[in-house]
Amino acid sequence: MTEEKTEQTSLPVHLARREPKNGRSDGEREVSIDFEIRPTISGFFEEPRATATAFFKILHAHEVKRFSMADRAGVEDLIEKMDVDGERLWSLMSQAYVPEPVDAWIWEAAQRRLTTMLGELFDPQEFDKQVILKSLAQGLSDGLASENKETRKGALNWLRIGLCWLSEKRSLQAWQIAEGLLPILFPDGKSASRLATRAIQKGKITEFRVAIAMAGLAHDMVKVTEEERGRERAISASLRDRLADTRSSLDRLQAELARVQNELEQQNAKLAEVEATLAAERQHWGHDLSETRAEQRVLLGERIEPLLQDAVDALEIEPSAPSLALKRIKAVLSTIEEAKA
Repeated sequence: MTEEKTEQTSLPVHLARREPKNGRSDGEREVSIDFEIRPTISGFFEEPRATATAFFKILHAHEVKRFSMADRAGVEDLIEKMDVDGERLWSLMSQAYVPEPVDAWIWEAAQRRLTTMLGELFDPQEFDKQVILKSLAQGLSDGLASENKETRKGALNWLRIGLCWLSEKRSLQAWQIAEGLLPILFPDGKSASRLATRAIQKGKITEFRVAIAMAGLAHDMVKVTEEERGRERAISASLRDRLADTRSSLDRLQAELARVQNELEQQNAKLAEVEATLAAERQHWGHDLSETRAEQRVLLGERIEPLLQDAVDALEIEPSAPSLALKRIKAVLSTIEEAKA
């Protein structure tokens, strides 16, 4: 409903008059200037005189809850042409209160603009927030170090836009940002200390308060560092205990391995001895078997066979001689009994 209302607003809305900063001594007032802003995000960027505060009042007056798709698509070219240094985008982002439609649009717009400017160097989807911070600093480092005031101012604006997004949407802590940017903004190290000292000694009240606040930030950094060191020490102690347990287990395993190897060597020695004994016995048995076979051949061929042949002949002659055959057979039996003994 709100988007439709916004799109149908064809007439521009008058902004409240801009009053002069200083009144005149004669009581006369400088003539104010009226100008117009449409209650769209494109309307803000197409009117260079519009301020963030006045624009927010316009949105509130028209009850704008979301910018239309066409409005959001059309503002990209306007930002590139009308806000090269990021001043106007930063003026919206840096307000203490950002209206709902601006908040819903500005963070993605900032990411797209930084991606366009820095190219592959900037990846808003990167998981590591510190990597994104480094890529921002690296991509804008030349502009930050430029001798041209406008170039340096623009680079600083885009850096602050990126840092604001990292802080709001990626939960990057202020002390992490300060730590990451310190060597870039103050490469010699000493200039940061001199600036802080001057702010405390002779600076305005705002500078003084900021310097003291940075001391609190440094305290947070030290506290976080100490906590991380404590965690690292705990992890280190745990790892040492685990290492000691592992070494003890390794010593036990090595002792067990030595014992098993010793038993294996003994078993191998016994096996070699048994194999040697078996080989010797096989050789002995072979020799005994050869002798036995030779003796059997002698027994059968030289003693038993002639006796049996005589018995056969005694039975085949005419007339047969059974008594002689029986005598030879008994002689054979007697010879066999002797061989068994």
